[in-house]
Amino acid sequence: MRLFNVFKIITVFAFLLISLAFTGNIWGQDQEEVFSVEPRFPKGGDLVTLSYDASQAPLKDRDSLSAVVYTYADFQWNVKNLNLEQTDDAKWQGKLELEPGIALINCVFYAKDTLDRGGANTYTWMINNAPGSYSGWGIMRNPNISEDFPQQLDSLSFIEDPVTLMWLNNEMRDNPSSRSHIFYSGLRLLQRTKAEDQTGRIKEELNYILSLPALDLKQQYDVQRSLELIPGNQTYVDSVESVLLSKYPDGVLARDRAIKQLFREADLDKRVKAYDAFIKQFPEEKFEDISTTTEELYYDKLYRSIAYTYIAENKDYSFVFDKLKSASYTNLVDYAWHLVSIPYTNESMSLDSLQLFADRIFPEIESREQEVPKAYRGKLSPNQWKAMALKAAASEYLTYAKILNEQKDYKHEAYYLNKIAALLKYENTEYNALYTRQLVRQNKMDEAVSFIAACLRQNNTSPEMLQILKEEYLKSGKDASGFDEYVASLKTGAENQKEKETLLTQLIKKPIEDFSLESSYGGKVNLKDQLGKIVVIDMWATWCAPCKKAMPGMKMAVDHYADDANVKFYFLDTQEYVKDYKTKTAAFIKEKGYPFEVLYDAVNPENGKPEMVYTKYAKAFQFSGIPQKMIIDQDGYLRWRSTGYEGSPSALADEIKTIVDYLKAESKS
Repeated sequence: MRLFNVFKIITVFAFLLISLAFTGNIWGQDQEEVFSVEPRFPKGGDLVTLSYDASQAPLKDRDSLSAVVYTYADFQWNVKNLNLEQTDDAKWQGKLELEPGIALINCVFYAKDTLDRGGANTYTWMINNAPGSYSGWGIMRNPNISEDFPQQLDSLSFIEDPVTLMWLNNEMRDNPSSRSHIFYSGLRLLQRTKAEDQTGRIKEELNYILSLPALDLKQQYDVQRSLELIPGNQTYVDSVESVLLSKYPDGVLARDRAIKQLFREADLDKRVKAYDAFIKQFPEEKFEDISTTTEELYYDKLYRSIAYTYIAENKDYSFVFDKLKSASYTNLVDYAWHLVSIPYTNESMSLDSLQLFADRIFPEIESREQEVPKAYRGKLSPNQWKAMALKAAASEYLTYAKILNEQKDYKHEAYYLNKIAALLKYENTEYNALYTRQLVRQNKMDEAVSFIAACLRQNNTSPEMLQILKEEYLKSGKDASGFDEYVASLKTGAENQKEKETLLTQLIKKPIEDFSLESSYGGKVNLKDQLGKIVVIDMWATWCAPCKKAMPGMKMAVDHYADDANVKFYFLDTQEYVKDYKTKTAAFIKEKGYPFEVLYDAVNPENGKPEMVYTKYAKAFQFSGIPQKMIIDQDGYLRWRSTGYEGSPSALADEIKTIVDYLKAESKS
């Protein structure tokens, strides 16, 4: 009995195609001239040679090529990187050992950032009579059911649902045992292609699958997913789930339910005890090859909640460090952020303690870059995963490099700077500053100057970098009066000009309410008394990391207008919630050597917190959050406002200067 009924025309089409089936490139001789496999009739365990003739393909005349190989074996996708070598006849070849149960091979060829997927034909090799060959070929080309396949095909190769159903029927005709592996895909397609209700057919199929003697974990999960195709049939759903729980008490559904129950447990002690029992009942190695929606939604959050509750309530880090090996990559990066980057930025932990934590966490993060986690297995190649993982952790690696720099461990600092160079070099000012220091320590001053100049072209420089550039500029015998013009010349270009033009489109003209606030210089400052001057207000707080990171750029702007009495800068300290915040603020400003006049926000009578001006302006101008930059013109109108900090001190200083200089010129016109 056929599992899926297909239109008669499709059945005829199936007969025509299957009559042509053979082991090899299913599209015949023309495509085989580009891609081939030797031996032509491979089996699991064979070491095969994959050949690609680039002279007849989009990647011709390239110096180097590689491939990502997608294999379908035992109804599971696997993804591998394959290095290719050029042969005497100008073809590119690589060797690959095939998995047991191999059914299908698909290749995508790469030359740097260019790839060749094979167009409408694809570069696919089917293994004759192998279970899964027809179903894999049909499923991988259907974008409607491709979540289990790493869709790396050209859209030209995509097929419609009825054609995929045809391939699934051909699969079951030649390999009846495949039915228990492909029923979920078939039921989804059946529901999509038939106008009439398929509930009865779905129940019939699930009843058959449940009657089989032993389902593996994936088959169990496919039953769970199939139940989602028949919403509104709760009685039947409950009965099927009851069967699953009875037959497989340590199976996928039981584990999913246990994860949800653990996630909802509010009592920490109960949750920890239940978690230990959970791990014993559902050992991670048993579920290494199955990833469910419930696990993806809840498990990492559950794990983190236990770890951070331990820390918050008991100052106990044992769960984190005793279980680093079992933490997911996502959780490890989250540990690096919460336990290293945040306290480093907030200066709330000693460098020695930070390095102690970092020295435990980061080697584990690095080790995980070498192993594709199960959520991405069969979807990403090892190299693709490594690139994705590095991107996710790059900011944390940078924090580690900063700690190593302050600890004078320059060897390991250089290692991590090199590790993230492709992602952050030139693009991230903090990275650029560290790398500049490294060049200066190595007495590579010419290279340092060239590097700073390159960073200036992208406007990602720190005050420290500009000081180094200025010192080298003066050493070359040039006059200090020409330095600003020299720096400006390095920033010239269409991109920088476009940024200035974009910035000026953000100008507004709105009346702004007066304030009278206590000043760190003594007395009070009234906004209305500043008429005739341009006023720059920076709302910040000592607990706000982005606020403090922006201050070097604000200092550059303050220094630029230090001799201009008609440009005033006020740093409005707001939303501080500790009693001695003024003392803390003064200590911070003094420690950093900032020439800033700080204004202390007034108490909001509605909540008793020092945020009255912030609250008033946030409501008037519809913003939320700090740092908040505001520029008020000589007539007392708000002309420009910005929330947040993009990360470049020089770019921030240029933003302020662009607006201030425009307003100065405007007043003279």
